[in-house]
Amino acid sequence: MLIEPVKRDVLEFAPKIEGTDKIYSQYGLGLVVLFLPIVFFGKTLSVLGGIDQRIPIDFLLSFYNIPFAILGLWFFRSILVKLGASTNNANAFMSILAISTAYWKYSVTDFSEITQAAFLLGIFHSMIGDGRKKWRKVSFWCALLVAMKLVYVVLLPLFALYAWLGKTGESTKARITKLVDFSICLIPMGLLLATANYLRFGSILETGYGTQGSDFSFSYFQRDWFDYLFSTQRGIIPFNPVLLVTLPAWFTIPQKDRRFFLLIISICICWFVLMCFWKSLQGGYCWGNRLLVPIIPLLMLPFAFLNFKLPGIMLALLLLVPISVLIQLASVATKIHECSVLRNEIARITNLETPNQLPSTLRLFKSKLFQSEPIYAASEIGVPSEKLISLLEFDSFYGFNFWPVHLLNYLKLDSAIAFAGNLILFVISGIIGFLFYQIRSDK
Repeated sequence: MLIEPVKRDVLEFAPKIEGTDKIYSQYGLGLVVLFLPIVFFGKTLSVLGGIDQRIPIDFLLSFYNIPFAILGLWFFRSILVKLGASTNNANAFMSILAISTAYWKYSVTDFSEITQAAFLLGIFHSMIGDGRKKWRKVSFWCALLVAMKLVYVVLLPLFALYAWLGKTGESTKARITKLVDFSICLIPMGLLLATANYLRFGSILETGYGTQGSDFSFSYFQRDWFDYLFSTQRGIIPFNPVLLVTLPAWFTIPQKDRRFFLLIISICICWFVLMCFWKSLQGGYCWGNRLLVPIIPLLMLPFAFLNFKLPGIMLALLLLVPISVLIQLASVATKIHECSVLRNEIARITNLETPNQLPSTLRLFKSKLFQSEPIYAASEIGVPSEKLISLLEFDSFYGFNFWPVHLLNYLKLDSAIAFAGNLILFVISGIIGFLFYQIRSDK
């Protein structure tokens, strides 16, 4: 786990390791465990094929989230059904989550947020069941979640409180039993993480982030809370407009489910406030706000109670779902950091301010429909300048961000890049159209 820092400025806040300029991986222990076999297999393919190891490793890692995305969608659908949604509605809402939110973008990256979302949904899926040992299952998913990102320990008291309150009339013995079950996987995982931290840093409380990992301040909250909700740079709503459809449903939750949804909204609020307090650089190079991606499926669970007989609800869906799909399609078709690099270069060369990430990405997506080489006029993303910005040095910026397109670029078949990218977009659009046609037919 001792690695070269991705950027040298990480050394300014990362824990110092005697005798080396390397740092211990800042990724959660769980992510390292998941990545090791993938990286090993990629290195093996590199040796056998005689190619740069980054090619097979990056290729394989880009698929790592897919099984967790599918698992999360299955949990989401199952929870909706258990809450009373019809099978057809549950299928429809699962599809909307999958392709109308940032869930899609992060399912095809190597960021761990989709894995975190799947484990979070696993917690609630286990919690809503009736099994006698369901809190052991909750403990299992909580332990995996903490292994992915230690900061989730702040949510554990909320789960423990929910377990303790339980049903009306439960005995104290039954409540204590649930807490014991809740800790059955968490305690061993806590000991494992503490041991790993002690062996690496000499402290059980140090995780590798150094001073940045413990840098929380009210000034950051003042800086971020509005942007995290509404800005076209990092706002969860502009990047996922379909979330607005769920707002009326929060006021129609049946009495029998209100305690469960009180826990969900408490988790979401707690996580949102915590992320706003953290000096996180708003998630860094990412699509929208990756720190808030894990709670997107939770915010959509009230879909189970939407009344589709109300014209306003159906109109909102018909309006916001296509807009949301277009936003996510543009994000999937472009590299996460491509727009950021382009905006930075335009600002450096023209000394002009660039539009925020969301409008810039949509304009970049439009430009890439008609060209293969990453050379853009600043005006193409909304800057009043005709200066040309060349990003030819970045191999992955040619055409759309699809593996067949990258393969054509690797093989120097530049003339086919634009055609292949647009063909893939056409196929994806056709699949999306057929999917929503099936959803409407089912209704």
